[in-house]
Amino acid sequence: MSQLNHSVRREKTAIRRYRCSRPVAVALAEGLISRSTSVLDYGCGHGADVAYLTSKRIRARGWDPHHHPERRSLRPADVVNLGFVLNVIEDPTERAETLCRAYSLARRLLVVSVRVDRALDQAQQFGDGLLTGSGTFQKLYSQAEFREYVEGILARRPTIAALGVLYVFKDARLEREHLADRTLLRQVEYRTEIIEQFTKNAAARAFVVLGNRLGRTPLPEEFPRYPMLLEQFGSRDRIERLLRRYVDRDAFESARDRKREYIVTYLAMLRLQGLGAPPAKILPESVREDIKACWRSYGEARAEAERFLFSLGQPETVRAGCEASPVGKRLPTELYVHRTAEPELPPLLRVLLFAAQQVVGQVDYDIARMATDGRSVAFLAYDGFDENPHPPLRYSVKIHLPTSSYDIRDYREHLNPPIIHRKDAFVSAAHPRYAQFLALTRQEESLGLLSSPDIGHRQQWEALLVARGLTVRNHELVPAGHAMSEVDARRTN
Repeated sequence: MSQLNHSVRREKTAIRRYRCSRPVAVALAEGLISRSTSVLDYGCGHGADVAYLTSKRIRARGWDPHHHPERRSLRPADVVNLGFVLNVIEDPTERAETLCRAYSLARRLLVVSVRVDRALDQAQQFGDGLLTGSGTFQKLYSQAEFREYVEGILARRPTIAALGVLYVFKDARLEREHLADRTLLRQVEYRTEIIEQFTKNAAARAFVVLGNRLGRTPLPEEFPRYPMLLEQFGSRDRIERLLRRYVDRDAFESARDRKREYIVTYLAMLRLQGLGAPPAKILPESVREDIKACWRSYGEARAEAERFLFSLGQPETVRAGCEASPVGKRLPTELYVHRTAEPELPPLLRVLLFAAQQVVGQVDYDIARMATDGRSVAFLAYDGFDENPHPPLRYSVKIHLPTSSYDIRDYREHLNPPIIHRKDAFVSAAHPRYAQFLALTRQEESLGLLSSPDIGHRQQWEALLVARGLTVRNHELVPAGHAMSEVDARRTN
């Protein structure tokens, strides 16, 4: 470990963090690090990540050749974090050995991160403090090179978590479970009206609601009060007949269609990650029941997922999906959607976004911009999207899907960044501030402001407001000299 000792020692003098690193934050957000997992920070430096995790009552320990060289810390853990270590190891052989050693200590997952040549260090506050001293070694990777390197050394296909951050699961089952948590098992709830006679029983009423939500007959283990139903209404078959008699048919069929979409989307996402569909016998029983309710066989479900994934490369099919989208702002060649509205997108467009995330991982953004031919996706981050009536663009990450390449544009230091109008067009009507966004749009339209040229940038828009003697306060146009009321002042503060 001499080279690792030497390299990390030179770099760690410049690395001090006072909150958790970006890789650890991403794994925490996705539930891969929790109180039920143990964590080893391999190359922990001053131990900021360990201290942060410990403060959250997560079992964590660290090892570092310079700051924490205790050999007893080098024991296997559920999750091993190899954070920004590979960059600083000069010897290629030692670099590969370090990666393999860290992977060997992980029972479930290795989180490995490096500095990449095109990242969002300035646009996103990673908090990693990775400022190298003069003359120190620092290898920068491209995102594609990083993924290829890890896959080549470990002979396992990694999952891209974020720019410069990869997950390497110890077996495909764990990776499938992670993907299922993100897609398949996110339930969509449906409201139902009061059902007549069957739902006079409180347990039966709850059973009907659950059936509407699932789009099928609930399993006994999915409904704790099922024994009460058996006692009062007899056999399981009779309960199912009663459910179908009194269920809200529209909600039931809608839930089943949505389940079908989620299962097909999940199977397609597995293929995008290079994973085969899991054997039916290892799927949760609830998922097996969903498949039985939607297809004659699991093979039919997999075949439909194959056809579905193939359609991703057909521009006319993607274009039709954009035109049919119930949410988002449609332009001739692009569809813009706020991230809170993404669950309402057609399945093909959700998979398109997932494909883009296979290139750059999880990126903080407000709006996704999809080309209607399916060739590119951009993730756009704005400064205070909810609070700012016309938020300026902070950065954009554009992914070109045919080549799996991406480009980052940072507008944080621009004096005249792009801004957006008509925020109501990007969100769904369920957004908590939709009515406020819509009211401002109608007010600006009524005054002819949105038909003026060159309002897509901050300086031109502000100049137009000054020329008209107006200002925007709390998503409302008011005269520029209008005194702020006490209520407005409280809202602003």
